[in-house]
Amino acid sequence: MNSILKPLLLQSFRTGGLYLLIIALSLAISATTALKFSNTQVQNAVTLQAAEMLGADLVLSDNQPIQENWHEQAKKLNLKQASVTLFGSMAHTQDQFVMVNVKAIDGAFPLRGQLEIAPKAQQIKQGEVWLSPRAMDLLGVKLEDNVAIADGEFKVTGLIEHDSNQELGFSGFSPTVIIHQADISKTNAIQVGSRIEYRLLMAGEPNAVDVYKKIFKQQIDPESDNQKVESQAEAAEQTSLKLRDASQSNTRLMKPIENLDTFLQLANLLTILLCGIAIALTSQRYVQQNQDHIALMRCLGASKSQILSAYIILLGIVSLISIALGSLIGIGLGYGLLQLMLQLIPQLQLSFALSDLLMALPIAIFTSVMVLIGFILPSIWELLNTPPIRVIRQQERSRKSYVAMFAVGISSLIIFSLVLSDNLKLSLLVLVAILVLCTVLFAMIWLLLKAIKRLKHPLSAYVRIPHQTALQITALALGLSLITVLSVLRTDLLQRWQQQLPEGTPNQFVYGLPPFDMPQFKQQLEQNNWSSTPLYPNIRGRLIAKNNQAFSPELIKQNNSLRRELNLTQASAYPTDNVITQGKANFSAVGQVSVEEKLATELGIKIGDQLRFSLPEGILEAKVINLRSVEWESFSPNFFFIFSPQTMDENAGSYLGSFYVPTVDQPKMVQLIQQFSNTVFIDVGRILDEVKRLMNVLVQIVTVLAVLVGMSGVLVLIACLNVLMDERRKEVALLRSFGVAKNKLKRMLSLEIGFIGLLAGVVACLFAEVISAIASYKMQMAVQLHPEIWFILPLAMMLVCTLIGRYRLSYLCDIPPLQSLREINQS
Repeated sequence: MNSILKPLLLQSFRTGGLYLLIIALSLAISATTALKFSNTQVQNAVTLQAAEMLGADLVLSDNQPIQENWHEQAKKLNLKQASVTLFGSMAHTQDQFVMVNVKAIDGAFPLRGQLEIAPKAQQIKQGEVWLSPRAMDLLGVKLEDNVAIADGEFKVTGLIEHDSNQELGFSGFSPTVIIHQADISKTNAIQVGSRIEYRLLMAGEPNAVDVYKKIFKQQIDPESDNQKVESQAEAAEQTSLKLRDASQSNTRLMKPIENLDTFLQLANLLTILLCGIAIALTSQRYVQQNQDHIALMRCLGASKSQILSAYIILLGIVSLISIALGSLIGIGLGYGLLQLMLQLIPQLQLSFALSDLLMALPIAIFTSVMVLIGFILPSIWELLNTPPIRVIRQQERSRKSYVAMFAVGISSLIIFSLVLSDNLKLSLLVLVAILVLCTVLFAMIWLLLKAIKRLKHPLSAYVRIPHQTALQITALALGLSLITVLSVLRTDLLQRWQQQLPEGTPNQFVYGLPPFDMPQFKQQLEQNNWSSTPLYPNIRGRLIAKNNQAFSPELIKQNNSLRRELNLTQASAYPTDNVITQGKANFSAVGQVSVEEKLATELGIKIGDQLRFSLPEGILEAKVINLRSVEWESFSPNFFFIFSPQTMDENAGSYLGSFYVPTVDQPKMVQLIQQFSNTVFIDVGRILDEVKRLMNVLVQIVTVLAVLVGMSGVLVLIACLNVLMDERRKEVALLRSFGVAKNKLKRMLSLEIGFIGLLAGVVACLFAEVISAIASYKMQMAVQLHPEIWFILPLAMMLVCTLIGRYRLSYLCDIPPLQSLREINQS
């Protein structure tokens, strides 16, 4: 065994192929480990950013005081707790009366984010009140003045500059005042029939948070564990207890965070694929470099088992070296990546835990080695079963052997990708699309090259072995497209987020505007030149039946929209961000209704169905004429149901809408609120700032990850080009020995490699468009083409391949043919 292993080691290291194999395997281990670890850290950090708008990781709310058992459960899980009570009341001085939203807090509030008070204060004391800027302006008070809230007298000791617990909703209207939890009784504001919300805020380790959510679901929704207990089910129907996590603090945050999660998963998958392809290419290159050596050992009497054992030991040595290097680099890269993100995105709360990083190593090591074995052992086994004389003559490998080798190798690559992926559905979708595309495009390129070779045209001289060249083009295109797709998706995400929050996004909501005040209110907006959405009539009603059939108790229990009153409206035109997906676009008669498509799917509503609603003034029936997609994350009014004009009595309800007030005009809002004292005004400017800040963080994260994945893809391009160069080194040496002129040879090689690069660039564009379309579909974004890459990629790849090919092979053209042949034989 030693007699075979020693020369095998020397030969392998002398050819240089083993070095690239070690580099590829080390990169696979380090890159997948570091990226998988950083993805987890970034997801946790972004969740914490979203949690700041909730003031906690979890909020348990009820219209009754939170029962003690929920506090005890949080205590057992080491979750930090804070209590908040919300209710509406009248704040007044001797001259001013203002309806305010009272938030009573304890000393632990908030658990996430910050409560910034001017002058700086850590905790509110009994007998003190903190006012939002709008409340202070409306009441006309300053610090140290006294303000009455219902029956209680309080001293103003602070101005609320920033409250992390900013949620958008008509129940959380501004202006806001904050008092101590112990002062609630002092106000005497809570009476029978008062609208009040009790909240238990909780924060802690992600695992503890998940356990608490699971316990809540088991106790409040017993069917989630397939336990159908009548008493528990009845209790679940009667309770108003709700549990929300950070992703539910504001619906406008959910979609960007979901998109970021999909982007992270795709970045992880593409890195895995790039590393796998690099291993595959370097493995095949190593086998091709050593096939003569295997044949020689067979001729000298070495048995198959001896050679196979020697190669297994060699692969073991390669794996151990790669594991050591990959682990060290992976740990360093993981730590460095977090430090880089902390420098670029200081808002993120990232923490480095070596134990978390080490947990990602074993599976990365195992799968990377499996890909190496999957691609290299089948080729070695085939060479061992080939008669020595055929190997020495270097006869072309059969198509059957190619199919078998690639079947085993690609299977290991797929397993590698799926095991390391956190999103199996997305991974399967992308992998299936890539396999189908690779197969179809390989066949098309192969047929094209065969046709060119048969033309007997000067161009035919640049096509050597069609199926090999087609395979090289496909591999090169795949590696290039995987680098490109994240850059393309990053641009699409930025455009979507910018469209979601364009300049002039409404920062004020008006709710409960009486019909008799509407003309004068619209006149005020026009006088101030404040842009606004239409003012929609808002009538509360319940959906009770479809096609004269009441909804089943099971469906009512599953869908909250059937258990509560909805905001109904009528309009001749739809909100600008609504898109008709099915049915007629325009209303044609009274008694028609347009339905939001997702709710329609959940409730089984179809075009032509007759819906029945219960309104305060009686029963309303309407026919469904279309379904709409709705951008709920936009800062504009949106509705589940929009009726045709004159279907409802507009004077039976109130009006709602949104408008934009520039910063310089904010003082004018005080006059507007005082003028329309019966109307609720919701200031979402601070929430808008928080959403913009979070989106800025997401943009920077996406940019950093796109660059990192691009760097991983460089190795694939190098491996592809190395394979191209190796094949042509021998051809250059032989052609030089036959007397072909140096200039002609350089020109021919440059054109050939450039042609391969051009085709690879075109194919890469198609790959990138398909993969980005799949990702856009998963992110619920509009699928769009990217014409710029069709111009840039082919030309760039043609130029890169031409320059690299000319640089890497031209030196062979400048040395004597005999010397170049000796170099080839020695390698």
